[in-house]
Amino acid sequence: NNTSGIACGASRPEVIVRVGVCSHHHLPGFNISYSLDSGKTWQPPATQPATGQQGGRGPSTGDIAVSADGATWVWIPRGSAAFFTTDKGTTWTQSKGVPNNTRIIADSVNPKKFYGMSLFEGKLFLSNDGAVTFVEQPFTLPGGLPMRGNAGQDAGGGQGHLYATPGREGDLWLGASGKLYHSTDVGKTFTKVDGVTELHGFGFGKGAPGASNPALYMAGIANGLHGILRSDDWARTWTRINDDQHQWGLVTQVTGDPKLYGRVYVGTFGRGILYGDPARRKY
Repeated sequence: NNTSGIACGASRPEVIVRVGVCSHHHLPGFNISYSLDSGKTWQPPATQPATGQQGGRGPSTGDIAVSADGATWVWIPRGSAAFFTTDKGTTWTQSKGVPNNTRIIADSVNPKKFYGMSLFEGKLFLSNDGAVTFVEQPFTLPGGLPMRGNAGQDAGGGQGHLYATPGREGDLWLGASGKLYHSTDVGKTFTKVDGVTELHGFGFGKGAPGASNPALYMAGIANGLHGILRSDDWARTWTRINDDQHQWGLVTQVTGDPKLYGRVYVGTFGRGILYGDPARRKY
């Protein structure tokens, strides 16, 4: 019926796992499915984590993370502990050292590395053993941490979320209180990105020709520009890539294409998914 989380292996993108509410007319309670062929076919796993929720019908919705090599899946059912599987869901084991309901993401390079975050408490949870155990790591933000209830969070959007930079181990971005932060040391320290004053969605895409960094995309306001924005110089400057006639209401998901520079995908709040390419020069 819907999808609350979806992820693929950074180096094995044909491995995709999604979680959400399953149709009650087909495998009720099985709110997870996976694809090993880039989404052409899907199937449910043999089992689900025993969370004690949903009256025995299995866990519900939540978030999913997939290791860079596609071999480890970490499911965080809503309100539950994190569970991981290394055998495509035949067995599930509860992760240790990370609080319930903590959103977890995978490193884009190291298949053993995962991150979780408690933004308001200033805690980042790091796993170096494939989500078996997490170690708590304190962090702070320039200007202080946001107060609970004042983070400007969007449902499913860019606020309070960590993002792992493609191709760079331990390199993280964070959206919080409408601001954007960057860390190059596994989240130990974060630097505020100047100019970003409102953030609803964030993502990466293939870098511009000759660039060593991926392109950055965001929905929000940067340097006074409001809309869908792209940066080709590591967030120093931004270019608006939509116009006043193409805004689509609330946008909480945006990301670039990893293989085609300039192509951007926009997830709207109930208005579908769109994609756009740079306008061709007219002669």
